[in-house]
Amino acid sequence: MTAHPFPRLRPALKGFLLALALLACGGVQAQSWPSRPVRILVPYPAGGSTDILTRLFAQRLSESLSRPVVVENRGGASGGVAGSYFAKAAPDDCYFLVVSLPMMSVNLYLYPKLGYDPDADFLPIGLIAQTPNVVVVSPSLPVRSLKELAEYGKAHPGKLSYSSSSVGSAGHLLNELFKASAGIDLLHVPYRGNNPSMQALLAGDVQFTTDNLPQLLPQIRTGRLRALAVTSPARWFQLPEVPTVAESGYPGMTTTAWFGLVAQAKTPPDVITRMNRELVAILKAPDFVAKLREVSFEALPGAPEDLVTASRKERESWKKVVEISGAKGE
Repeated sequence: MTAHPFPRLRPALKGFLLALALLACGGVQAQSWPSRPVRILVPYPAGGSTDILTRLFAQRLSESLSRPVVVENRGGASGGVAGSYFAKAAPDDCYFLVVSLPMMSVNLYLYPKLGYDPDADFLPIGLIAQTPNVVVVSPSLPVRSLKELAEYGKAHPGKLSYSSSSVGSAGHLLNELFKASAGIDLLHVPYRGNNPSMQALLAGDVQFTTDNLPQLLPQIRTGRLRALAVTSPARWFQLPEVPTVAESGYPGMTTTAWFGLVAQAKTPPDVITRMNRELVAILKAPDFVAKLREVSFEALPGAPEDLVTASRKERESWKKVVEISGAKGE
């Protein structure tokens, strides 16, 4: 048998060829992906702010990928039902989940058995957008500020009620923080989603609510609801005449609701890279930015790490809010 002229190079050559093969396979996968329709799971019922944002993004993503993008809704437990379902679903590199601040930060302290691990079960793709929460009341309630709302609550103990999209939602916890700060008695009436919560307020079943602005904005503009304060650090561009909670004397309620996109834990890295590229391109498109601003969202294009940073940054402060509220997930 003739000896190989360069025997010491053979292992290295094999390794090099293997690396080339893997790189080629990854490139082929990235180029051919997606080979079937993309699915995006929304962790809240249809008609709410998260659903509005996701459907706008899904339509643009479908155009970008030249593939159908199907939006699914699975509400419950402040996003926990969808989070658990997504974490346990069969691996699928065309399946994604929109996550919210409560899902990634608050639920850890709210539910003793969460059903998913936001750090281990999800791979971050990136943030999508943010919007403030807004405190709104029925116009029939004789108050025009948070201070007056607190005074009304003191003058009518046990008579002031508010709705929320679920136990443990940001609106629920913020109002419990308001209750503790103002020293008033409030009745919490939880619903299954933003839209039922809003409808309860419009029907007069409750007196006020605190929720994401996009869904409530049309009702504010038509005068069916009155905005008292926004929870963003500065006044929001869609409601410049409405003060912030800090201006209103309740700086502890300052927060913004943000939303991000994640994949399943076993999703290939090149798919994550591709989806982040698609997401950032969409969020930087001027016409899409304008479309988001029309419904009161602010685009947040960036790297996957930005979603990780946002999630972890919120946890300590929300842990304290959960403790103050005494809320427990069901």
